[in-house]
Amino acid sequence: MKKTSLFAVLAIFLAACSRDYVARVGTKKITVEEFKNRMLDVPTYYRGFLETDGGRRQYLDGIVNESILVELAKAKGIHRRPAVKTRLEALKDQILLEYIVDELKKDKLKVTEKEIDDYYEEHKDFYLHPPRVRVSHILVPTENEAEKIYKQIKEGASFSDLAKKKSIDRETASRGGDLGFFEKGEMVPAFENAAFALKNIGDISPVVKTAFGWHIIKLTGKSKAAAKTKEEARDEIEQIIRKQKLEKLLAFYKKKLGVKINYDLVAKTEPPWQIPGEKEVGQENEK
Repeated sequence: MKKTSLFAVLAIFLAACSRDYVARVGTKKITVEEFKNRMLDVPTYYRGFLETDGGRRQYLDGIVNESILVELAKAKGIHRRPAVKTRLEALKDQILLEYIVDELKKDKLKVTEKEIDDYYEEHKDFYLHPPRVRVSHILVPTENEAEKIYKQIKEGASFSDLAKKKSIDRETASRGGDLGFFEKGEMVPAFENAAFALKNIGDISPVVKTAFGWHIIKLTGKSKAAAKTKEEARDEIEQIIRKQKLEKLLAFYKKKLGVKINYDLVAKTEPPWQIPGEKEVGQENEK
């Protein structure tokens, strides 16, 4: 009897363990923990639906359907295709980026209260009377093209018309290159420094290089933003300090890892969706 009781208890225990999953697709088990983690990925406005039994059932059905399709993809060997493997690696890199940034925020990119206090005091004039500028820009991929456009503008060509025809920033090109008003800290340093260096409305900057390409900038407006207390500026200051720390950290590792970048080759590398020769044809038609 004792042996029978022991086996019965063991059988019940194993059965309970084997049911510690909400679904199984082939050999893949979706555990309660995995199901909870998937629910955490759902946007907050949708979570009320998951607080109902019917909602959770429907959501789980969706996960099961996805798992079936994933198993089908694996059976067909899709995960071994070069293009798919490349995308999977990119997704892995993206996940690693998210985690390393979170880790760095705890030490090397950590911003202290004292750093926020010191930054606010050093830049108090700015936060009491923060200047804003409004600019338009023309963005092109090469310095040579930027210099040609700059010369045309200096000779009297319309900045707005050239922005519409030449700028690769298609979001602003239709507006004549208008970027609207912005404060310091909102743009990449090289662009921002050139924009704030312009004194008079209508002034045009020399060609400016950033990671996006080559810019010609026109000042179209100036104003002052509302004053900010330290508490109101806290998040902004924290982002600025963290960005400065990240730039120093990346500069250190660029040297340590011997990073080399071939910008000349980048300039010659057209986007995969652009038809070869399309740009040249367009330019000829303009002439």
